[in-house]
Amino acid sequence: MEMFATDLERLAFLLEADAALAIDPDELGTDAAEQNAPEEQPPEKRPKYITNYIGSKQKLVDWIWRNTPDGVSSVMDAFSGSAVVAYMYKSKGLRVFANDRLRYSHHAAKAIIENSSTRLSEAEIEKLLADNPKAKTFVQDNFKGIFFAKGVHALIDSLRANCDDLSGYKKDIALFALGKTCMSGKGGFGHFSSSTDYGKRQDTPEEFKKRLKANIERINALIFDNGKENKAYRGDVNEILPKVKADLAYFDPPYATEFSTTNYEKAYHFVEGLMTYWDGLTIKADTKVKNYETSHVTVTKGNASDFFQEFLGNATHIPHWLISYRDHAYPNEQQMKKIIGGLGRQSRMKTKDHKYSITSKHGEASSAKERLFVCLKGNQSHADTDQAAKPVPMAAAANIHTSIPVELCLDENAGLNAEAMSGGLPGDPQFTFILCRTGTNRNGDHFTAEELATRHMTVINKKVDLQHSQEFGDIVGGIVAADYLEDEIGGRVECVGELYTGDTPNAQLAYKLMKRGIITQVSMECDYEEGECSVCHKRFKNKADYCTHLRKFKGRELDGEPVFEILHGVTFTGLGLLDRKGADENARILQVASVQEPSVEHQPKGDPTMDEKTKKPDESSADAAKKKQERQEDNPAPGGELEKENRQLKAQVAELQKRIQELEAEQKAAASKARAHKLISKLEKQGMDFGEDRDTELKRLAELSDDAFAATEAAYEKMAKSQKADAKAQPEPEKEPDKQKSKASSETPMRSSAGVRPHDVDDRKLSLEDRLRSGFMAAYNNRVGNESNETVEIN
Repeated sequence: MEMFATDLERLAFLLEADAALAIDPDELGTDAAEQNAPEEQPPEKRPKYITNYIGSKQKLVDWIWRNTPDGVSSVMDAFSGSAVVAYMYKSKGLRVFANDRLRYSHHAAKAIIENSSTRLSEAEIEKLLADNPKAKTFVQDNFKGIFFAKGVHALIDSLRANCDDLSGYKKDIALFALGKTCMSGKGGFGHFSSSTDYGKRQDTPEEFKKRLKANIERINALIFDNGKENKAYRGDVNEILPKVKADLAYFDPPYATEFSTTNYEKAYHFVEGLMTYWDGLTIKADTKVKNYETSHVTVTKGNASDFFQEFLGNATHIPHWLISYRDHAYPNEQQMKKIIGGLGRQSRMKTKDHKYSITSKHGEASSAKERLFVCLKGNQSHADTDQAAKPVPMAAAANIHTSIPVELCLDENAGLNAEAMSGGLPGDPQFTFILCRTGTNRNGDHFTAEELATRHMTVINKKVDLQHSQEFGDIVGGIVAADYLEDEIGGRVECVGELYTGDTPNAQLAYKLMKRGIITQVSMECDYEEGECSVCHKRFKNKADYCTHLRKFKGRELDGEPVFEILHGVTFTGLGLLDRKGADENARILQVASVQEPSVEHQPKGDPTMDEKTKKPDESSADAAKKKQERQEDNPAPGGELEKENRQLKAQVAELQKRIQELEAEQKAAASKARAHKLISKLEKQGMDFGEDRDTELKRLAELSDDAFAATEAAYEKMAKSQKADAKAQPEPEKEPDKQKSKASSETPMRSSAGVRPHDVDDRKLSLEDRLRSGFMAAYNNRVGNESNETVEIN
């Protein structure tokens, strides 16, 4: 049975079944005799509705009900499937409309949703189970050897003929029970996509009859009247939706994931054909599973967005929507929100861990996160309330490692286009990661469960960068989805990010480094409104106002107790990628998967994989391990290739770092030269003549640091003002003075004031450079707050 388990892992994400698919009468409890009677059972005795239908929400109905808006009295289940959600709403007293295009699903909804009192009697059940010599042989002729054990094919022909002797809701019950019985059984699985023995139910004809009778008895017990006029439809959802008036529309549509696509009609072709006994259907003779020809279009990655846009567009008259979805599906969560928002709805997304269980072994796709979009009209939704508050930014020092040795830079002519900034192209590689957990990180920042639960959505549409940088060149992606999840050790915020590999080579390299395990950690960025001290519980809106505990001991201990800051009003502002642990050691990348890669074509259930075909059946685990080790010793090439590629990546990073340094130096030199030239030009306009020293002064100014340049600029300004003041104060001579005398006067001025002795003046002639140096030092000392003992006279 090892091959059986391996094959099921390929499509496990599609399947959901109860552990006990074969319903035994004992399962009905001590009241089985009462349930066999065609009477309505009280709620406490009514059995649980168990279904083995693909994608059934039977384990999620309580969660769906908790997220149903208050005040709803009627609901439209637009893709009812097994009708398990519709049945839940019926049991809650709502008026229910159920629709599905498949006949089996329609009979199920007619039997337990629309029907409120009709049941099969004991006599009718016995008549249904009786042999029918007039039955046709379609199943025997076309499906011999597949799906069922010997003798069951003829039994199904007989049972199907007996169903035609019934009518109305009684026929719906019979066909519903017959189809349900065909889906389950010993050794098989719900759908009909494998013709091998691994997809065959091993029940004998008598065991098949026993399960059918038990199913009818359970369906009888499920039927009840909730006092509402419920209705079951069978038709195209886009034709039915505009006709139905309800308070709530619940959608559980078929959807495509990264792993595969879902075509319910193809998966259940045997049961679907059995509902009409293949009347008007043509079986494909060249197929092993004998499925019939159909014009139904499968939902794929390519058409998923149009599919959702169309059916949601036909439900705009219904006030409330609930949309069941799952992770790794198309459209992705961000695209779904755009579609919903484009139809005038606000939405918030709920998430719950969910496991699709069909075997004891599960592939990666069997563990999923179930999504539920709660959509309301206009401003009725609270989807944006998490982002409504605009806190006074108070940066949380949650980034103990805010730099990464992989420094990357955009090409000068490259940029991020608007579509990428708004959430990424459909082909952008995605990765999932833990943003942060409840508790205290190594920086002493503390996140409460309540804070993360209410504020985690603020991270959506925020940037992913390499150095917590505000430069566009460091942005390599964006965050498209976020959820708050709880586990046995607390709560965590899990997110989905996209890397804009189509827009920048930086993102391409970051993606490679993430796939190779070089970049493994992340570090969140956030602002917050208030911080609360864990010791004195005082609150602060500015770090300058910190108490002694936070100022001196934050992130450390005081008297044996940790000191931390409880953050309130958190707004997440972005994410940095790290190659080492950050302040929160749990903030790490969980999975890197590119949606650009082509979808894997899954083999039908029961067909062995390539590894299974080549593996010798009598090879023991020890022998296999020994041979594997020998192969690794003889051929170490794969590891060498990986090491070689890593060396190449590191060399590429080093080259980029060198180029970045060169570009930064060039940019800085150009900026310094430009500001120096600007200053010289300004001074020349004010009448200052540098003469032959102009180029030398320009070069000197360009080489100054920012502080030195600012001080020099101040000195120049002071000198220019002084020259203007002296020019205004000097009286205009009545006659032309002696040139020699005028020259001497300008070189050795004497100034005095009443009661004040004249200043001692150095009468040596100073060069322009000496005068600027002296002025610069005086201005610089004044700028930094130092007293200068030097007296400067500027002519």
